[in-house]
Amino acid sequence: MTKMLTEIGSHSLFHEYLNVLGVANPALAKVEQLWEHRRQERLLAKIQIDNQGKARYFIDARAISIN
Repeated sequence: MTKMLTEIGSHSLFHEYLNVLGVANPALAKVEQLWEHRRQERLLAKIQIDNQGKARYFIDARAISIN
């Protein structure tokens, strides 16, 4: 399912994406390794913290056009 996601490098763009979907933005400080948002089993957004502590943001861009 992750192969359907696109990585974006900006937290603010990720936040805007979640706003478009009507999803509350998670507090980054509370994400230990992984945060995912699913809608009916479909993975729409993911935050993954790498080994160096850097957050990586992934979105399913198709969700914007479906909304």
